[in-house]
Amino acid sequence: MSATQISNRARTYALYTGAPRQLACDIVAALPPDSPLIPAPAEQEQLLFESEVFYQVLSSRQNFFEYPFGIKYVEPTAGGLRLSLESNASLESLLCGLLPCRMPIKPGPDEIYGLNGVRICRRTERGIELRRLGQPTSLTLSGPSRRAFENAEAAIAQRVEDEGGEACWHTEGTWTDHEKQWEADRQPLIYEATWRDAAWLPSGLLRRLGLLHTVAVPQVVTGHEARLGEWWILELDHFSDTGLRRAELVQALTDPENGLPLELRGHRDLEPGRSLGLVLLKSRDRTATLQLRYDRCDNPVRDRAEMFAAIRRRISKITGEAPLPSMPGCRVDS
Repeated sequence: MSATQISNRARTYALYTGAPRQLACDIVAALPPDSPLIPAPAEQEQLLFESEVFYQVLSSRQNFFEYPFGIKYVEPTAGGLRLSLESNASLESLLCGLLPCRMPIKPGPDEIYGLNGVRICRRTERGIELRRLGQPTSLTLSGPSRRAFENAEAAIAQRVEDEGGEACWHTEGTWTDHEKQWEADRQPLIYEATWRDAAWLPSGLLRRLGLLHTVAVPQVVTGHEARLGEWWILELDHFSDTGLRRAELVQALTDPENGLPLELRGHRDLEPGRSLGLVLLKSRDRTATLQLRYDRCDNPVRDRAEMFAAIRRRISKITGEAPLPSMPGCRVDS
């Protein structure tokens, strides 16, 4: 591959993953010829695992970060996924949703929170690797220091203990009895047929998370799933004086080479104070739907002035806005 080809492909890789330019060049240069820039997971277990991870990523919606969900960039491979986190705060927020714990619920039986059967299998100076016991899965979290990872884990374990729960991830090499029972009862959503059929969408979005800050320009992104994982909704809040770049995001998401098997099915313009802007994307096989919701609001900065200033600086580097195609009479809610 020529230097020009590497440079062009690295630019696209950085666009989808958010990776720094030099890292993107290094990764692309090491790829086998004709291999996809954004590979899908090689194993079904990894794909389902990533769908659960994305669900937990969306659960951090009540927190504000400089980058969407506090994730600066991702590194997807056929065998796993790496998330580079922006700060200690984003680390603890995400880790709290990933590490499994048993919590007492009164009245009623104890419940498992986090990802059932997941354990920390490797620690480095700049991160940890998570795997689900007995399955070919891998998620690496990196960015903050080793001390930050240790402190975050200890803080989560202490909160669980204070509330009378059990930090299941401390049981190495085997599932706890409560995890086994939770799995036997098939409580996790991944056992729902609808979720399993649609799991490629949250996994694919997680592997292309960089688009939310390299192509789109929201100040804050939140979201949730609906209909047992068939629908995934991303809510993109923008400053009152910036563009929305809806067409650019749709184009990247539906790109035949690097995007996802989605088609634009409808859209509605944003009318501040009256209606949200909506964009509806559906898969060709109708297994999954992505709805993008657009709004404008200037969040009160108060003690977050520095963070929102950093967001504005990042957004200011992305310019241009194309229109979406006219689709008279289209539906955006079904």
